[in-house]
Amino acid sequence: MIQWPKTNDVLGTINRGNAAESGLCTLCRADCQGKCETWLTSMRGRKLLYPRDFGSVTSGSSNTCHVGVAYNSLRIQGYNYDAKGLPPGLSNSADDCIFPNVSVETSFGNEETTKCRVPIMTGALGSTFIAAKYWESFATGAALVGFPIVIGENVVGIDKAAVIENGKIRKAPELDRRIETYLRYYDGYGAIIVQLNVEDTRNGVAEYVIDKYGDKIMIELKWGQGAKDIGGEIQVTNLEYALFLKKRGYVVDPDPMKPEVQEAFNHGAIKSFSRHSRLGFTNLRSVDQVQEDFKNSVDYLRKIGYKKISLKTGSYGMEALAMAIKFASDARLDLLTIDGSGGGTGMSPWNMMQTWGVPSILLHAKAY
Repeated sequence: MIQWPKTNDVLGTINRGNAAESGLCTLCRADCQGKCETWLTSMRGRKLLYPRDFGSVTSGSSNTCHVGVAYNSLRIQGYNYDAKGLPPGLSNSADDCIFPNVSVETSFGNEETTKCRVPIMTGALGSTFIAAKYWESFATGAALVGFPIVIGENVVGIDKAAVIENGKIRKAPELDRRIETYLRYYDGYGAIIVQLNVEDTRNGVAEYVIDKYGDKIMIELKWGQGAKDIGGEIQVTNLEYALFLKKRGYVVDPDPMKPEVQEAFNHGAIKSFSRHSRLGFTNLRSVDQVQEDFKNSVDYLRKIGYKKISLKTGSYGMEALAMAIKFASDARLDLLTIDGSGGGTGMSPWNMMQTWGVPSILLHAKAY
C-alpha cells in the first residue's frame, strides 16, 4: 500500500491526519483549525495552484511512482572483469583503468559537431525571475564545465528595457546579457541555445540573434512546456508591469486593462497577475499540416543563417513523440530534447506538474 505524505512543502500545506485522494484528511473534522490544501485554498483561492514563493524557488514533481517506475528506481549495473570505453592511448591495465582517467565527453550535431565535457545540459531558463536572478552563475558554470545551456522563451518580451518596433527588435539588453555572459567563458565545449515560442517568433528574436551573434548561437524550436500542458507563465505583482506586458501582446489574467481589476488590485483584493504565453499549432488539424509548418520554420531559420537548430518537445503521447523524432530526423536537426516534465522554475500549476504527460523514463524508453 502506498501511503501519501501529510505535508506538501511546495504549497506549504499539511494534513492533520492521513491525506485522501481529494486532499482532505481521511477523517475530516468540523473543529479542525486547518492547513490542508482544501482549507488553505478556501482562504487563498487560486494562489494554491502554484508553488509558493515565486521568484525565489525552483520546483519539481514528487510523483515519481506513476506506475512503479522512475529514474530514481534504476540501479547502476557493474561487471567484474574487462574494461570498456577506454579513450585512445590507454590500455586495459589496472594502472590505466583508474578513476582520474575516466572521460565522459560526448558530442552531438549533424553537419557541425558540438562537443561537451559532460553529458548533461540545462533545462530552459526563460522569463521567470529566478532564471534571470541566477543566470550569471548558471551560464558561467556551464561555460567553464563545458555543457550546453538554454535561454528559454519570452526573455525579450518581458524585458521593459527591450525596444521592439514593428515586429523587429532594436534593443534587447537582458537577452544580450545572458548570451554574452556565457560567451565570455566559452572555450569550444558546450553551446548556448535560444528558444523560440509564439511570442518570440512574432517579436523577431531569431532575426535579432542571427544578425548580432551569427553562428555562435543554436536556435531551438519549441513544442510545449517543461512542466505543464499549457503556455509559459510568470507571476506579476506590479500593476504597471502587468499593463506593460498586456500592451506588449501577452495574455495577462486577470485583465489589468479593466478598471474594476485595477480598483481591486489597488484595494488589495487582487494581489498578483499571471502572464501566459500562447500555444503553437492550435490552428493545425493534421500531422501533415504540422509537418509542413515545421519544415517551413526550419527552412526559414536556415535561410536567414542558422547552422545549428534543435527541437524541444514536451511529454506528450506516442504520436507526438514519433512526430518529433521523424520531423527532426527528416530536417537533419542537430539536437532533439525530449522533456519528461519533471519540474520548472516555480510557475507551473502544481497538480498539473504532478499528473500530466508521460513520465520521463517511459517516454525516453519509447524514444530509444
